[in-house]
Amino acid sequence: MTTSASPLSQAAIGSPTPRPSYRHAHWYFLAALAAIVGGFWPSFFRPLGAGDAGHTIHGVTATLWIVVLITQSWLMSRGLVAWHRRVSRLAFVLLPVLSVSALYMVGVMMHNPDMPPFLPPLLAFIDLPSIAFLLLLVGLALRNVRTPAAHKRFMSATVLLGFPPALTRLYATVFAPQVDFMMALHGSLLTVEVILVALIITDRRMGERRLAYPLSLAFFAVVHALMLPVASSKWWNDVMGWYGGLSVFT
Repeated sequence: MTTSASPLSQAAIGSPTPRPSYRHAHWYFLAALAAIVGGFWPSFFRPLGAGDAGHTIHGVTATLWIVVLITQSWLMSRGLVAWHRRVSRLAFVLLPVLSVSALYMVGVMMHNPDMPPFLPPLLAFIDLPSIAFLLLLVGLALRNVRTPAAHKRFMSATVLLGFPPALTRLYATVFAPQVDFMMALHGSLLTVEVILVALIITDRRMGERRLAYPLSLAFFAVVHALMLPVASSKWWNDVMGWYGGLSVFT
């Protein structure tokens, strides 16, 4: 991520000094990481290394992705542009590993005997589009690398893709037994949607009209609205039956 350039002596020529933007974004990313760790603490972080290689690789790369964003924001807040560019190379290594491991985990999930039959196709409908959307956001961030205001928002939006699985687990644990898994799932998606609405409003107040947050809100709203009807459809279950039946998952 990049941050806005430091204000120059614009006051001297009579123009208002722009407010700093995303200077402290690393603290928000750190809070997001804490929420994600909290959600996955019982199943991944506490027994770290006890699971199979696929789970470990996916969990580690997903965590490192947010750590990289935290680091990038912190570096830019201190004007360390050269180090920001060096660390960005790690993101290029992480992204394909994160994406492929996520695709692998979806296939493995289709054979999970601990899940009720309706749940793997439902979660797959969230996970597979999320993988594609992650790649889209990063692609748009790279395309706008010379437009910091757009670049940093596309990269920031990638963090929110980790919220639905993490917050679903966290809500279902913290608010049990009043909140079951499906209520927690709806709550997690609603949380992300509220966050995006707040980010859009904040941008508007700052005079920003950027694509990242409205695009992300549209993505989550569509997934939220369609996940139950699509996941219960025959064609989607046939597709996921084919996908889970690939030799790499059996």
